[in-house]
Amino acid sequence: MTITIFGVTGRMQQLLVQQALDKGYRVVGYARTPSRMTIQHPNLILKKGTMLDRTTIEEAIQGSDVVIETVGCVSEGTKLIIQAMKKFNVKRLIVVSTSNARDGKDLPDKKFTLLLGMTRGALKLLGLFHRQYRNAVYELRKIAGMVRNSDLDWTLVRVAGLTNKAKSNDVKSGYLGQGIISFSTSRADMADFLLQQVTDKTYIRQAPAISS
Repeated sequence: MTITIFGVTGRMQQLLVQQALDKGYRVVGYARTPSRMTIQHPNLILKKGTMLDRTTIEEAIQGSDVVIETVGCVSEGTKLIIQAMKKFNVKRLIVVSTSNARDGKDLPDKKFTLLLGMTRGALKLLGLFHRQYRNAVYELRKIAGMVRNSDLDWTLVRVAGLTNKAKSNDVKSGYLGQGIISFSTSRADMADFLLQQVTDKTYIRQAPAISS
């Protein structure tokens, strides 16, 4: 099985790549700067491109069985990914999102509402100095809407804060306000959960939040 992973050079993403390779998957990794990838493996192919490069995105997806998008804030890139998946008849799409992309199954949760408000404020402040953070929440929500409206077998995986704790094998998944989800997830656990979605059909066309 071949998995295409967009945004492959981050800390969580490299854990995801290593776990996928350890399970025997072939991985196509897509990144703006592939030289940041620290993993070398016969089953790892790296593609260089931006999230606006239609041709390179199509090359990365053609022949794959599953696509995992971890970039997060480039809705035009998500649009191109969905179009390429339809072109090459690739059905399974797993997208990393955040709790700012609310779901109809979420219940009111004062703690998460406060946290999300603080996050939005921080992103607005960062946007004054770093262009990539401008309109970040809008882009995240737009991406979530595009994914939901596609006819793919999609899963939106929503996370809050990330930590560098070791893999726990105890990832909690569900919806906000139900007393299940806490504020943080380790990068190793997030990678593990994303990889499980490759074959697990539990959350197809759903948007679980996770924590560990």
